Amino acid sequence: LSTAFFGLIILSFIPGPWQIITGPIISVINMFYMFKFGIFLLAIAAVFGASWWFDQTTLEGQCPRCGTFQRGPKGDPFGCLACGEELEVKEDMFVRYVKSGKVEGSAFEQLRDFAQEAAEKAKTTTVSSSPSGGSRSAGVAGKRPAAKDADIVDAEVVN
Repeated sequence: LSTAFFGLIILSFIPGPWQIITGPIISVINMFYMFKFGIFLLAIAAVFGASWWFDQTTLEGQCPRCGTFQRGPKGDPFGCLACGEELEVKEDMFVRYVKSGKVEGSAFEQLRDFAQEAAEKAKTTTVSSSPSGGSRSAGVAGKRPAAKDADIVDAEVVN
């Protein structure tokens, strides 16, 4: 079959009446090959386009916690492949991902802050809830003051 197509191509270059018949056949064959070539060019363009997009939307860097080199997305937080630390890209480098945007302290600092807030809340509740401005001697002698709602806070601060 390929010999017949080759013969048709040779005949199309020789002037004669067969060009009336071979002209449309050669055109169909040429369209087929042009279509295949166009698909091939689109495939090459797709490979280069995907490579460019991948380079623009990801960054290669090092985990600040364990030092593993890896590639991560620029727009979304992701986990380190080695240690599992949540990371994000800021200023072309990987940093720890913190949802609020504020770097939180250690667990001990958080516990200390929580205890301080609870102590301040307990002080303001105690002072504002006593009827005689803070002195408890206004009640009847020997009687216990009425029970009040209170928040019980049990926290230990280690420095």
